[in-house]
Amino acid sequence: MKSFIFRLERVFRLRAQTERQRAQELALAIRDEQARRDALERAAARLDRCSEQIAGTEGSIAAAGTLRNLGITVAAAANQMELAEVSHRDALDTVASEEQQFGLARMERRVVERLREQRRTAWGVEQSRDEQREIDGLAAHRRNPGSAQP
Repeated sequence: MKSFIFRLERVFRLRAQTERQRAQELALAIRDEQARRDALERAAARLDRCSEQIAGTEGSIAAAGTLRNLGITVAAAANQMELAEVSHRDALDTVASEEQQFGLARMERRVVERLREQRRTAWGVEQSRDEQREIDGLAAHRRNPGSAQP
């Protein structure tokens, strides 16, 4: 009996490898997005603290230099928050792109996998037919032992 041979096995292995690579890249993108989200939250907290500090000086008398420094600090914190927001949006876009590429790689691997399953099923049916023909031939030979001899 012949064993099953799938001629596209190498293609299947390459597609599976591509899918694994895409999964790793997606995982990296998700970790990067989480890190950028954390950075955005830290920047927002920093801006809130600066705003609270300025709000605490409203009723008191402060030197012009102190107020100017607080203003500069708040502007820097706001700038950092804006940069963190842009960075986070970019990370979200990257995650979406990686998810799409991973989905495509998964679909391509699954197509070849289904083809392999279909061919294995067809091979099994053909093997069963061959075995049945052989069994039928042996049974016919046993019934009529003299008819098959020359």
